Amino acid sequence: MTRWKFFDARCTIGRHYRLGPAGLHSCDDLLAEMDHYDICEALVVDSLSGAGHPLDGNRRVLDATVQHPRLHPAWTAVPPCAEEQPEPAEFVRQMRANHVGALFLFTGQYRIRLSEWSVDALLEPLAGARVPVFLVPDEVGPGPAAMDRTDYDAVVALCRRWPALPVVVSEFRIRRSQRTLYRALDACPNLHVELSGYWLYRGIEYITRRWGSERLLFGSNWPTFGPHMTVAALACAEIDDADKRRIAGDNLRRLIAWCEPEHPRVAPTPPADEYVQFGRTGERPQDMQFEDCHGHLGGSWCHYHVPDGDPDGIVREMERLGERRACVFSFAAVTSDECYGNDVVADAVRRHPDRFIGFTMLNQNRGAADMQRELERGARMGLRGIKLMAFGGVKPAPYHEDYPEEGLADVACRWAHDRRQIILSHNWGPVEELEPLLARYPNACFINGHTFLAYAGLMERYPNLYICSCPLLGPRECEEVVARIGADRLLFGSDLQDLPIAWGLGPILFARLPVEQKRMILGGNLRRLLTEYSLHP
Repeated sequence: MTRWKFFDARCTIGRHYRLGPAGLHSCDDLLAEMDHYDICEALVVDSLSGAGHPLDGNRRVLDATVQHPRLHPAWTAVPPCAEEQPEPAEFVRQMRANHVGALFLFTGQYRIRLSEWSVDALLEPLAGARVPVFLVPDEVGPGPAAMDRTDYDAVVALCRRWPALPVVVSEFRIRRSQRTLYRALDACPNLHVELSGYWLYRGIEYITRRWGSERLLFGSNWPTFGPHMTVAALACAEIDDADKRRIAGDNLRRLIAWCEPEHPRVAPTPPADEYVQFGRTGERPQDMQFEDCHGHLGGSWCHYHVPDGDPDGIVREMERLGERRACVFSFAAVTSDECYGNDVVADAVRRHPDRFIGFTMLNQNRGAADMQRELERGARMGLRGIKLMAFGGVKPAPYHEDYPEEGLADVACRWAHDRRQIILSHNWGPVEELEPLLARYPNACFINGHTFLAYAGLMERYPNLYICSCPLLGPRECEEVVARIGADRLLFGSDLQDLPIAWGLGPILFARLPVEQKRMILGGNLRRLLTEYSLHP
């Protein structure tokens, strides 16, 4: 059995702002998660450190981890502008004495500027000791976490001022700034990427090929996220075993060696089933196949680079990971010309009819008559379902904020109803707006493109409503969804080319569910729907 000796680079322990009654936050909670995923060690900060009390968090993380040699403490700091912490040289001395492996700078929460006048007095002794510094622009608070907050101008300048300092970019999600990240890797040999927020199709392969596996660190950002996505994405990445081992843990062990931490031997916990085994190792049984309800084609995207993104490359990736078929629609149709995008999908379907089930994507800005014409044109090209980005007053994406609000969703839903087709929307919006459509069009199969448990009550009344699994981010979130709606109403969706296929598989592979339920979610449910709902235009 392959074992990568995973070492999680980003975990948080301690009670925190969003913690619910059953929320995961303790060392015991984390260790139980690590055993399930076969993660040997973890680098941890205390929730107080990231929220607003750095010194209190630093003390608390030492107390919490002292009895757990698998958990390695990390500290945070603020620029030495007040009497909040020891002067920098003494601070580093205390880190070494307490085997504190890394420093996290929560630049967003503490409004830290990375310029010379702000942080260099702190960084000088850190660079001298080669202490890895994690730059985290995320903020703690009531609003949703954002993405692409890293200031790469400041990061590159910092890396160039301190070339011996290991710098790690770590944030909620790297998306639109991904091309900028690539240029930063070119500019800074001491820059690394922690993977919990790097959700990009074949991105691990691309960075490994261009800059080397030494630049990547496995991390989960537990308990904001579960480890399932990143473990599966790395285990299934198309890179050498030696590269996987480095990314999984050896790179981080090398970076924190400055403080001489202990690395205990950890016996593996046997996997619960063959799906967990596949998620841990990337070794898929030949008879394990998947059906995907949510994928994109196009090979190029305004937000980021898509390596190997042509239809032939997608098919190779599907074959490698066991994805038998995927319902697909176009990137181009999302932000640009839906007719061009639908042409792209139709061409891919003609070339790979056994792999792709094409959906006609509609733009409600065009009006009812134009939408109807595009549905008819899509049918002539062999497209067999419908994709919407929004309807009614729903504003799921900035490029669709001006969708008209009256009646245009009915054009698409009526078409799906009359032909017993599947219709998938990025988000169907408020319950009170979706329910009338479900009632009016019972012969259509409605899928919500991104998991939304607010529909659980509707699903009890309307058997034609389903939820796509993308994204099940949190720890044990798949289990929660199944408990609310049943395994028969959840469909595996990878959001391929937006996200790695294995990243989408991870939450289901690792779910603490019976094998039969995993089979249903990963393919059985969609196969059933594709027989119940027309495969013909």
